Amino acid sequence: MASVKPPRSAFLDFPLGHPCGKPHDVPLQKSIIKDVLDFLVTAERPGEIRDLVYDWGRPFGWSDFMQDLQAMIEAEGAPVQHWKPKD
Repeated sequence: MASVKPPRSAFLDFPLGHPCGKPHDVPLQKSIIKDVLDFLVTAERPGEIRDLVYDWGRPFGWSDFMQDLQAMIEAEGAPVQHWKPKD
């Protein structure tokens, strides 16, 4: 975010695709949104980045993201789409 230089930004160290918290965890999602909105009005300098201090609860990585994505696709009954970049 620092290299893009937005006017202000909040960082949440959660897995890709979960910018507001865990699915169906409404209290957590509301808390995150409130913290972000509060930061938007209290930021003191241009380009300020605030780290939000929430914990996902377990380690995560790219393989976790792919497993979660696969589980979601299977649960929805959607066909898996395989793609690769054009040569």
